[in-house]
Amino acid sequence: MALAGRAEELAMVLGCIRDATAGTASTLLVRGEPGVGKTSLVTEVCRAAKSRVETLWAQCLPLTSMNAPLLPLREVLRRARLAEDVTLPVFDAWLDTATADRPMVLVVDDLQWADRSTLDVLLYVIAGRPDRGLVVIATVRAGAEGEWLSSWLADVRRLPRVRELVLDRLDRARTGEQVGGIFGRPPDERLVDDVHTRTNGNPYLTELLVRNLDPSSTRLPPWRPSDLRDAVVQPWRRMSARARDLTLIVAVGGKPRPYDDLARVLPALGFAGPALPALEEAVAAEVLQVRPDETFWFTHPLLAEMLVADLLPEQQRQLHGAWAANLDGAEPVDLADHYAWAEMTEPAFRWALRAAASTARPAERLRLFRRALSLWADITDPGIAEAELWECVRAAAEQAGLDQDQLEAIEALVVRLPPDGDDLLRGRLTTERAALRFEMGYSGPDVGLRRTAVEITASSPNSPEHAIATAELALGMMFEHDPDGVTVAAAAIKLAETCGDDEALAEALVAAAYAELRKGRPDAARAAAAQAGQIAIRLRRYVLFKLAIYAAANVSGGSHRETAEIFGRGAEELTNCRAPHSHVAEMCAWEADLLMWAGDWRRCQQRLRVALGARPGRRGDARARVTAARLACLQGRQAEAEGHIARAEEIFPVHRTDEMSLLQFHDVKALIALAAGDAERAFNAAVRSMERDGWVEDMLPIAARALADLAEARIDSGRDPAPVLARLSEFRRRYPEVIADLGAVLPEERRRAFQALADAETARAAHDPAGVSLWRVAADACHEGGQPWDEAYACWRMAQAALRDRRNHRDVPEALRRAHRLAEDLAAGKLRDDIERMARSARVDLTPAERPTPAPPDLPGLTVREREVLGHLLTGGTNAEIAKILVLSEKTIGVHISNMLRKTGTTNRIELAELARRHQAPDSEEHNGRF
Repeated sequence: MALAGRAEELAMVLGCIRDATAGTASTLLVRGEPGVGKTSLVTEVCRAAKSRVETLWAQCLPLTSMNAPLLPLREVLRRARLAEDVTLPVFDAWLDTATADRPMVLVVDDLQWADRSTLDVLLYVIAGRPDRGLVVIATVRAGAEGEWLSSWLADVRRLPRVRELVLDRLDRARTGEQVGGIFGRPPDERLVDDVHTRTNGNPYLTELLVRNLDPSSTRLPPWRPSDLRDAVVQPWRRMSARARDLTLIVAVGGKPRPYDDLARVLPALGFAGPALPALEEAVAAEVLQVRPDETFWFTHPLLAEMLVADLLPEQQRQLHGAWAANLDGAEPVDLADHYAWAEMTEPAFRWALRAAASTARPAERLRLFRRALSLWADITDPGIAEAELWECVRAAAEQAGLDQDQLEAIEALVVRLPPDGDDLLRGRLTTERAALRFEMGYSGPDVGLRRTAVEITASSPNSPEHAIATAELALGMMFEHDPDGVTVAAAAIKLAETCGDDEALAEALVAAAYAELRKGRPDAARAAAAQAGQIAIRLRRYVLFKLAIYAAANVSGGSHRETAEIFGRGAEELTNCRAPHSHVAEMCAWEADLLMWAGDWRRCQQRLRVALGARPGRRGDARARVTAARLACLQGRQAEAEGHIARAEEIFPVHRTDEMSLLQFHDVKALIALAAGDAERAFNAAVRSMERDGWVEDMLPIAARALADLAEARIDSGRDPAPVLARLSEFRRRYPEVIADLGAVLPEERRRAFQALADAETARAAHDPAGVSLWRVAADACHEGGQPWDEAYACWRMAQAALRDRRNHRDVPEALRRAHRLAEDLAAGKLRDDIERMARSARVDLTPAERPTPAPPDLPGLTVREREVLGHLLTGGTNAEIAKILVLSEKTIGVHISNMLRKTGTTNRIELAELARRHQAPDSEEHNGRF
């Protein structure tokens, strides 16, 4: 009844439920002030939809320490029969299974009190699969978000399928509807005026004001209406003095407590006599409740907050001080917090340092060191210098993977160093500052600052600091394609070997790996990167380890999948070392990008969910968003793609300086512009990426494609395409061939694919009759290069070119079927629709010709396509016949057969077939026998 006047809001929430029942995941954030009706709204929706969906309810509590991670989700985990320390992928997999049986609503109430672990899990779930029947509804108290939640909400709002509902106060008319709903009859208008004036449209206060009134009342009683605090505290006020005293002490305690703890602490806090009767009274009054873990806490958590807020400042200080003095055996963090809230500066400072030393959680350690730093100036004899505390903050931030805090500490330390201070320390901080600013996207490599670090440390040429500064300078120079960086890298190796420091050696080896790559010595580069990675992971130098992984990936020269495995192994090693998630996320994001290129979009999404499932750090977040944008664009979700790339640009603004862009912003922006039909913008973005960012290989065909689109647009509108063709001619004169990024090895198969695509696009612009053959070459080259997205596109363009020339009409059906099969596998919705429209227009049946599909033999080491070819070979198919069935070229079939002969050690097709038959399952042989 209290939901009267919320018809529009109810409809919106029920719409999310309908999405879930249709198999589409979504998230709804419900925000509003206390008492505005957030929980009531969600409760009503869940009640109305209980026959259609399963509802899981996670209640957050206003705990004052971080000792209960995942507390709101524990009931959910219990219902799922999962351990409370379950990993995110296992929990997410359970959600997949559960929602496959029945749509699910996961309600997280009072999100403003959620701990970081709960927020991480929710982010992981929200960023999950879009094709499952799950709706996450979270209620958030406006104005109480705090720093953590504000940042979390900013990230979540950028995710696709996330909506927000802000519940405002009710106007007078809707307040009248609410009162009428409570009364069961229309209220007197004078009463509505009174109520709306006193409550200002807050539904909870309205309900409390009128729920005990006679429905015939024309006015409110003469007593003054209470505000929100009075309303929440009212049940507490009805209890006995002893029960009120006890619950007040519980509230100051700040978190649920077992009876034994209360019984031990209460006497010291001035509560004499047995506590059990007062506890029983509080539970009976529904002020407190007994939780499943047999601890006592408030039925309405807001009551605890209000009780503490009602205390005078001096009362708060006294009670917190009493808690701190009587928490025998308590965790140091608990004591540190109570001393801080008691404003007992000296013990708060000492316990902050002690708690920081005792906690294993870097983020908690950082919080405590920051508190100690804020109190340091007021301590008579702190026993530690301010600069030492800043160094503690820096180290804790580095261990926690919190780059912004680390950079702040470094800059604070630099300012506090005396002019005649330690040059080695100054040099180390300068080196770290340059590297960190580059890591965070605040600047490019900043070779000038790196060179300054080398000059500062030059007075100690045999020091690790000088070797590290030199190695970082070499990296910065090579990142900016300065050929002299190779020479500096060689010097860094000599310096590292002289000083004998492992960290310096690892830094120098990373620089050497990039230098060897530029000298055309991939084997030497690979060895240097591997050695650097081993040292870095042993030293727990995670940023350095990532650089080693990047070097190894750039020099791999393998397929997309093989390179993805390098990043996957890097993520696994970081996870095993319990590295901060920001580093793991960066590796996962790159792994996802390569899996996307390989066409494994499902695994790509899985790795993106891992990357974005917790705090991914600036670079990892941006990289994941760029990959998600590219995937969304390729699959036809334009708005989602634009949202992801916009978020990536907000997170990582380095590209705006035009100094460097290692994250391929312009590449994806060019692709998005093409999908939006803005070929001019696409061409400009592609050229910018080629000229300024150093990414040339995949941008050459994109730029040519943009100009071909412009030429076709002019032809379609009856205009002369000559100006565009002239631009294209000039562009291809400047870029006749694909050029690999200077910092990576481009496999020949991929180079041929990109080159063939660019040549075919150039022919398309001029409606060259050779287009059909060029697109066929491009399609086959993309297949051999492991680029299924481009292969599907090339097949579609081949069919388009064939339709223009009656002599090539026979090629249309095979090309469209091949393109359609690939587009279906890739879930490339827009391309699939284009193919289907073309097929309808050409009267082509996209269903492959009926032919037995043999069960692929289970030979180890073969790819999926090789097993498919082998299956057809067993039926006696020739290369030409198999090529026609699979819509590939005979040459490609021959390559697959040659690869299988090499992998199996057989010498000819007959031996290969006999080996395959011996490995076939009996039911497969029966199937083949029927044909």
